[in-house]
Amino acid sequence: MKVAVPLAALGLALCALTWPSPSRAQVPQELSDLVGVRGSSGETQMQARGYRFVRSALVRDQSWSFWWSDGQRQCVSVSTMDGRYASIQRVPERTCQGGGASNDAPPADAPPQRRQPYSPESHPERLTLVCYGEGSRLTYTPHAGYEWNHRSHRYEPTTGFESGNEQFNSAVQVEIREGMGRIHLTGKLIPPLHAEGDHGWWNLSELRVTRSHITARYRLNLLSRPSIDIDRHSGLIEIKGTPGFSGRCDIGDWGAGRRF
Repeated sequence: MKVAVPLAALGLALCALTWPSPSRAQVPQELSDLVGVRGSSGETQMQARGYRFVRSALVRDQSWSFWWSDGQRQCVSVSTMDGRYASIQRVPERTCQGGGASNDAPPADAPPQRRQPYSPESHPERLTLVCYGEGSRLTYTPHAGYEWNHRSHRYEPTTGFESGNEQFNSAVQVEIREGMGRIHLTGKLIPPLHAEGDHGWWNLSELRVTRSHITARYRLNLLSRPSIDIDRHSGLIEIKGTPGFSGRCDIGDWGAGRRF
């Protein structure tokens, strides 16, 4: 449903419409022509252009695959819907590397240790989560028309904007190291007006890690401070904010009873 928005109330939105968008920078130039092609043709072209298939996952009606290029030293994610490539995005190199448990396990001949109660302080976790799904953001579309003026008793030309909600495919990556965390955003999940990140990474605040959930926040700008909630049993992630995101996370290897 579209709602008319007064022109005077859209100063920030107008700036966002005219500010250079970072979303295109996330799409590798040498692969941009593959968006929209059939999946089988896309796979052939990915291989012909030096990319090697790493792994894939299915989220609802979307298939996500990850590809690595030795020549480009680059990892990309490909979303496929209805048999065609829907989006191609550059993601951190670590996404194409092997996931799983950390290498901090004690040697085989080490004496058994007494089990301690679980807490993030006594068991600092090292997690790299790749999450893929669907994002949403507000859009503003300019429109022109005529409106009845009760004072002049005639129709007069008017201009304004209509607000809407755009759905798009996207992926995020979450890293947690020794009680600290950060999130990597791509494409339309980064608003045109945003605080500077570190090569697409934003630090997490209010990070809380329990056996069942991971929650945190991050700041994109003065008006946007999205919250994150990750269910460790189902792998589902929800980002509440503008833009928002929902999907599923994976790590390549997980223990019994939960995905990570």
